[in-house]
Amino acid sequence: MQCKILSDNFPTNCMAVLTIGGCLIWLCMPGYLGMQRLEAAGVISVSMLVMYYVLTYLERTARLSQIKKNWELAGEKVHLMESISKLEENYLSTIQSIAAAIDANATYSSGHSARVAGFAVKIGRAMGLCQDELDSLERAALLHDIGTIYIPDHVWRKEGPLTVEEQSLVRQHSVLGAEIIDSVKSLKQESLAIMHHHERYDGTGYPYGLKGLAIPLESRILAVADAFDAMTSERPYRDVLNMRDALEELYSNAGSQFDPRVVEGFLTVLDDITRETEVVTFANKRFGARVYSMVGNC
Repeated sequence: MQCKILSDNFPTNCMAVLTIGGCLIWLCMPGYLGMQRLEAAGVISVSMLVMYYVLTYLERTARLSQIKKNWELAGEKVHLMESISKLEENYLSTIQSIAAAIDANATYSSGHSARVAGFAVKIGRAMGLCQDELDSLERAALLHDIGTIYIPDHVWRKEGPLTVEEQSLVRQHSVLGAEIIDSVKSLKQESLAIMHHHERYDGTGYPYGLKGLAIPLESRILAVADAFDAMTSERPYRDVLNMRDALEELYSNAGSQFDPRVVEGFLTVLDDITRETEVVTFANKRFGARVYSMVGNC
């Protein structure tokens, strides 16, 4: 602030310094110049005036140079922001493409990740998450099943219930997905949400059996959104649940499988969700990626 004041009052400060300097020189010269003090005073005044205009010119030149530099930096900043915006758009498009590729493995799971993302964002907004947190939650939801690409195809295509060994294999998809995402530095938070989205509120979930608030909030939200979509989408090994049964399943498992606060948040946006929810059916028995949900073999 002091630097700014000095800069804004440069002419006044310069004149004051030169005047004081001239007076001091004038007072120190009587013993040396005698009657020539008048001529010396004139020389000093002219010298100080020339010095003042020189300093003013230098200061103005410096200011113009700084203004030019600031304009250049502003232009570079605008260009950088545009580049960042374009990168973010491409980044989100890439994530959406990956999510679509994951869901494309089976007709019945088409759009699963996108629907889960939509549900999760609505729940998160109802629970008061800020925009950055909602964006992170959406990315995690779009990629929550990316680890399924490592699971053998015959496991996904099995029509009946999975064996214990097959269930154990499928349960690895959350850890595998988190490892994939964790390799991207900007997705550390999303990798945690993905790793723990099959934990249960009572501590009996997987992969690490976290309990209650030890489970990341994003994971608790994903658990409800994922389970709801799994229950309201038809599966090759069971019929689709009607809305009433799906809601009863969520409500009855609040406090055991699900965080009660997340279920409450889900219920507050239920009208918005149900308007967008359609029963997802499969055709021609072409089964693919099976999501082993927290609500049974979903």
